[in-house]
Amino acid sequence: MAAPAWARLTTAEQDDLTATLARLLLRFRALEPLYAERGGRPGYDLALRLLEGACHADHGFRAMAGLFAGEGLPGDTSARDSYLAGSLLWHLKRSAPGTRVVLAAHNAHLQTVPISFDGRLTGIPMGRCLRDALGDDYLAIGLTAVTGHTADMPRDESAPFGFTVAATALAAPEPGSVEAAFAGAGLGSGTHLADLRPLRGRAADPPDRIRLQGSYLHTPVVAAYDAMLCTGGSTVTGGLGGL
Repeated sequence: MAAPAWARLTTAEQDDLTATLARLLLRFRALEPLYAERGGRPGYDLALRLLEGACHADHGFRAMAGLFAGEGLPGDTSARDSYLAGSLLWHLKRSAPGTRVVLAAHNAHLQTVPISFDGRLTGIPMGRCLRDALGDDYLAIGLTAVTGHTADMPRDESAPFGFTVAATALAAPEPGSVEAAFAGAGLGSGTHLADLRPLRGRAADPPDRIRLQGSYLHTPVVAAYDAMLCTGGSTVTGGLGGL
């Protein structure tokens, strides 16, 4: 709900917010020795990360408002995913050597190739940033289903977070989708994990789309994910509307 609220601010208010956060961030970085000495290194590092988050969020509001309005720059929503990836790397840097992390997120944030809708670049996902930083140490596992229901998110400013959760029945898999590939292989029921890496450069007709809630995201699935976990039927958890 922040993006439409941000869009209702005047241009002067929007620009003042962005400029104020930018000046604060530059000052906080420039005075690092003083702040770290007074508050301790861990406290400074955390405060800096949160301030960077505020700047990324401000940019994200502007980007989402532009996306909803059919305007904005191509790929402008990437700031959000860049911050998400940077936060994981921030924690890894402060963890013991060999630390492993299981990161749960929407498929579109986990995939390792850019996200485009109708041929227009929407954003560089977190998964691409993590693949660039971690190489093969980052393993992208997508999750999908052949049948069942999915949680669509109709926008509603009166609801918490600005959307409601609607249990939506899944239609039959579209031809060319990874779901259709599972169904065609006789794996439409039960839970199955497919390693996609051996298919790169070898599959004759690889899937070119994956379910995106009640619709589809056109993306080179074999390149975007290292593996795909498919459940025979998905359900929507109750009580999500009160999040």
